[in-house]
Amino acid sequence: MKAMRVPFLLLLLCVALLCACSRQKSALHEADAPHHFKELKTIEILLETQPEAALDSVNVLGKRNEQKPFSELDDNELRLREVQAHYKNRCLTPNSPDLAPVVAFYDSLAALFPDDADLQFLRANAYYYKGVECAFANEDVEAFTHYLKALEVMRQRETWEDHPYANRFIALTYTRLSEILYRYGIREAAIETCHKAASYYESEADLAAMLRFEAAIYQSQKDYDKAMTLFEKAEQQMPVGDEPMQLAVGAKLFELQQYDSAVPHLARAFASGDRFARVDAAAKLAEIFRDKGMADQELAYTRYYVENSLMETRLTSHKMEIEYLFDAFSNPKAETIPTKSNNYGSLLMLSLFLLLVIAFMAYIIYRNRRRISHIENKITDIEQKHEQENADKDLELEQMAQQLSAPHIDFDEAWKSFSESAIVKKIVQSVEGKDIMIKSVGVYPKLKLKEMDYIELVREANGCFPDFSSRFLKDYPDLNVADLRHSCLALLGLNDAEIAVLEGISYSGTNRRTNKILAVLGQGNNLEQALLYYLKKSY
Repeated sequence: MKAMRVPFLLLLLCVALLCACSRQKSALHEADAPHHFKELKTIEILLETQPEAALDSVNVLGKRNEQKPFSELDDNELRLREVQAHYKNRCLTPNSPDLAPVVAFYDSLAALFPDDADLQFLRANAYYYKGVECAFANEDVEAFTHYLKALEVMRQRETWEDHPYANRFIALTYTRLSEILYRYGIREAAIETCHKAASYYESEADLAAMLRFEAAIYQSQKDYDKAMTLFEKAEQQMPVGDEPMQLAVGAKLFELQQYDSAVPHLARAFASGDRFARVDAAAKLAEIFRDKGMADQELAYTRYYVENSLMETRLTSHKMEIEYLFDAFSNPKAETIPTKSNNYGSLLMLSLFLLLVIAFMAYIIYRNRRRISHIENKITDIEQKHEQENADKDLELEQMAQQLSAPHIDFDEAWKSFSESAIVKKIVQSVEGKDIMIKSVGVYPKLKLKEMDYIELVREANGCFPDFSSRFLKDYPDLNVADLRHSCLALLGLNDAEIAVLEGISYSGTNRRTNKILAVLGQGNNLEQALLYYLKKSY
């Protein structure tokens, strides 16, 4: 049945073209348009301003249609308005009217009345809401196809001055395209359509929403700085809270190896983020919990990451179709400008009909060959993708092996660079020349280090002794971040009284932490010497 539908529609098109040869194309006017033209026009306005009232009006007209059937024009527009009202009021269900016949009806009229702006706008709306129905049924490729057709209708006219909602309609259609492209990981195209949607939006709320969506795309590309900038810009335009930017914040803390601070942000991103945010957060949380030796949490997040990776593989075929459709839409082939036909009698009509039949047969042959070629290309692309993925994994393993087998650093040079760094000099000079005794710790409250000083000190240690902080905590899992900072201060040759002043805690608390670290290291009773021994042994 499906195979017979295309030839039947093409034959109907042939008849329509033959009839059109003998009449001048015109536009539908209110006088010869639907009998319920004004009522349906009112519903169109209510759909944008008062959706609930629009749904009530649709129901009233629907009952009248049951009592006394409307004309075909009225009936098709009423079905379109009913689906729009269901969607606007969030009550769209599989029982809502199927818009496929409505789309076919407007397509048949479009060839006869190409200059009628109202008719073309209805046609674009029919395509758009048919796409909404497909998306509701999880048929993303079909939805994407109908959204593209809606835009194709809209861009056939340069302006839509008679339709106040035309710009917002175009923006919404580009937004739907961008959402599907983003869902399938086609990020460059998603950003392109996001920008096009923003160029048609006018309200601050819509523009802020597009900025957040663009930020989510950059976030999925792991460009966290760009994502944070866009999130903050959107928040200035229309505040909604900091929930959307949790992944970016957690990822930045993760890069700084502040794992304890990163965990709550990553957990919130995993709980409430989109699919890409959850996958990224799961990967980072799994790594953190693996380093902490928390096997249950690591397994849970790793399982989620693997399952989503497998799901992306299953979506590959749909992704390829969507990429192909978008490329064809963005780079349309040059079309032949049709010439005006005159009525030259039955001979011309018969010749045109024969040409159309020949073209139809050629089209059937060409379509079958193209389908076979398309399938072969898909298979080739999938094989190439798998080969590339395997090559990338081999390269990653090779790089890891090279890193593991890299030669040790020059310890003396590294220690000289560390001890002469600006942050080390700053800390040492802050206590230098001060007679800090056990009982005088509370006399120097202003010497307490700021959070950024700790971060800079650990970062300097990592710079001079690569991966010092992560390696130190991994080698001694009983120690935490606070113990790491304490150890970095002890490396400067500071005694417990001086460290107590810098940490802003009591001398007894500092002494207990020193003894704890010495017990874990198991190297004598001098923390500075024990740490230097660890560094020389590790590097």
